[in-house]
Amino acid sequence: MSSPTAPRPEAGRRRPWLIVLVTLAVVAAVVASIARGIYRDGPLEPDAPTGQGSKAVVQVLGDLGVDVQVERLTADAADSLRAGRTVLVAAPNSLTAEQLDALAEAHEDGGGRMVLVQPDEMTLSSLSTEISPAGALRSPTELEAGAGCGDLAHGARQLRVPGEDGLRGRSTLYRAGEGGENCFLSGDGALVVGDDRLLVLGSADLLTNDGVGEADNSAVVLNALGDSGELSWYLPSASDPMNSGAQSILTYLPDWAGPLALWILVAGTIALLALGRRFGPVVVEPLPVTVRPQELVLGRARLLQQAEARDAAATALRSAASTRLADRLGLRRESALDGLIAALASHVDRTPEQLRTLLGPTPVTSDQDLVRLAQDLDRLEKEIDR
Repeated sequence: MSSPTAPRPEAGRRRPWLIVLVTLAVVAAVVASIARGIYRDGPLEPDAPTGQGSKAVVQVLGDLGVDVQVERLTADAADSLRAGRTVLVAAPNSLTAEQLDALAEAHEDGGGRMVLVQPDEMTLSSLSTEISPAGALRSPTELEAGAGCGDLAHGARQLRVPGEDGLRGRSTLYRAGEGGENCFLSGDGALVVGDDRLLVLGSADLLTNDGVGEADNSAVVLNALGDSGELSWYLPSASDPMNSGAQSILTYLPDWAGPLALWILVAGTIALLALGRRFGPVVVEPLPVTVRPQELVLGRARLLQQAEARDAAATALRSAASTRLADRLGLRRESALDGLIAALASHVDRTPEQLRTLLGPTPVTSDQDLVRLAQDLDRLEKEIDR
């Protein structure tokens, strides 16, 4: 009785690299979850320290004694306007008509000041009839305040904005009608426009962490937003009840769903790499049954017969006969039919046309033609043997 085969050392050997990778994936997922819980990252997010965030502006305003509140709902922003607070609308173009009407009504009824960041023409038409877009700045530009700006310059002498690579693309110029004020002019438009407790900033980059330090951008932003001492930083939320736009299912997922999905993806990838790894060389095992060549030939012939593949069978017969004939005539690696026919012409009583018909790709339409082809090839080989 044979003893049981001892396990190979490789089978029981632990793989420390796999443990290290799984540990790193778990740590990365935890760190991502913690970081995501500390602040929200996004354009003009007041707590985001990234380049597109606005943490620097909010922090300086707080140091100056300004009461900064972050609003996510339109109703809260409207209440702030009625209470006389300054309301910064960071993304006005994402508001629906119902939300714009609510803000316009609160702005008219209350004593608050509203600051719009790079609104489009449709948004402006709902909030003001005196301000309209007047062009765009396609390249990085520095704009001077000019002598006619007055208080609208907010103590700044020069603003610097990017071109096409801005946070929201190229900066927008506006024009205020009679009774309004225009500052930081470029052509027929202005980058900062004011009219009846409504202030329009033509570039979102003025408020970002990357852009607030350029030129005198900080002077305009800090003085405009901190003038009243009370600021509501309004960032529209997709979960706002007044937002009747189509919602994506992703907006209803909790904050930890993203890091969890990332962790599952990393862990799954590591598992697939570990399970798909080949341990050692491929084992070669002998076949349990020896198959005779005659049986293979007969099996292939039956398959060709069942499939009625006469052309395939004829090709196999001609190929085998051509190989044997080339070997007998001493032709090495002869693959061209013309060369084989030229060598055969002096050894058989057949014309080159007859040889080409016999050895070439002549169609076979019936079983009788296939049998006749086999017989003719056999006679041709016997002629060479003589």
